[in-house]
Amino acid sequence: MSNLRIVCTILSIWILGLMGCAGSNECKSEQTIANSPTEKGFTGYVVERKDNSILVVDPAFQNYSSNGGKSRYYPAKWFSNAPDPQIGSYVEVWTDGGPENQPYPGQARAEKIAVSCPNTPDGAHMTDADAIRSGLRSLDTENMHIPVIEDTRFDADTGTWTIEMRDANTANEGQVVHVTVKDEEKVKTQGGE
Repeated sequence: MSNLRIVCTILSIWILGLMGCAGSNECKSEQTIANSPTEKGFTGYVVERKDNSILVVDPAFQNYSSNGGKSRYYPAKWFSNAPDPQIGSYVEVWTDGGPENQPYPGQARAEKIAVSCPNTPDGAHMTDADAIRSGLRSLDTENMHIPVIEDTRFDADTGTWTIEMRDANTANEGQVVHVTVKDEEKVKTQGGE
């Protein structure tokens, strides 16, 4: 009887270990093209895709008004060589060190991309990335050229998400768009974006 108990215990630990490994692979998705970089990369939300390029916008603005610039400047870059990250994902991107084109939004080639684990609040069917993706397809954002994702909130009582966005090009005008997204079970990804 004690041998059976030992075997069952070892088997249970092994199964739990496998389940833990499977979950961690989903949350720590990385696309690596070269050696791991040592410095901080460019962070933000993926708000648009074209072929193997993604537009990443950092929601943390910089204030350049003391120099006559914008009071809300949101860093934004197109990264080529980025086939995996979906719209709505929060990512950190490192470049290959090649020259970057500087017109706004900038352009660079990605060397490594780390995708943050999406959040699914209690009672929600969708992740925050799913809600952002749905919100970016709404009519409310149709005229936004460079969307900035400022906040996402889920209301379990109404089963809806609220996504706060603004257009980086008109950010100084202070217009925040509140997009409401119904919490649904399935959201199209990648090919259906």
